[in-house]
Amino acid sequence: MKNRIYIYAILLMTIAATMAPKAMCQTELYKQYKHLTDVKVICIMKFPINDTTTTSLTLFVPKTKEAVYYLVEEFNLGIEKDIIDEGLGNEENNFLKTYNVRKDDVREKFGSISSLDDYKSISRLLYRYSTGLVLVFHDIETKERSMAITSFINKSTKNPKILPNIEQILK
Repeated sequence: MKNRIYIYAILLMTIAATMAPKAMCQTELYKQYKHLTDVKVICIMKFPINDTTTTSLTLFVPKTKEAVYYLVEEFNLGIEKDIIDEGLGNEENNFLKTYNVRKDDVREKFGSISSLDDYKSISRLLYRYSTGLVLVFHDIETKERSMAITSFINKSTKNPKILPNIEQILK
């Protein structure tokens, strides 16, 4: 009887341990958009930005050109359709557009940072022209973390493979 209880306890702990990361890996932004059918929405927790910094990401990978148009409009990126069309599929076009957005509503631009407390109220949104990818960096919180994320984004312009993509995630 004790062995059965012990086995059931281990089994329940194992199930709980395997389910916890899924539950934890759901930012509010992910929950808001996970229902989209033409966009793969993915949440990544503890994504390494550098040797000492990780952050949570919400990644939007459009499956169609229309989905790219939707994301650009939904997140108020202000990019014209002809500019979108020029960039899509052009892998040599490593251009990125980044914005500071409100942490509680990423569809709204934040504006300039005027105090250290502002870092607690922002997320960083990135748009990649060649793929239509939208990536939101959460957990900015401090100037140092913001600088680490900015450095990571700058490096990704020269080496776009360091950005997470759907192929890496689905492996």
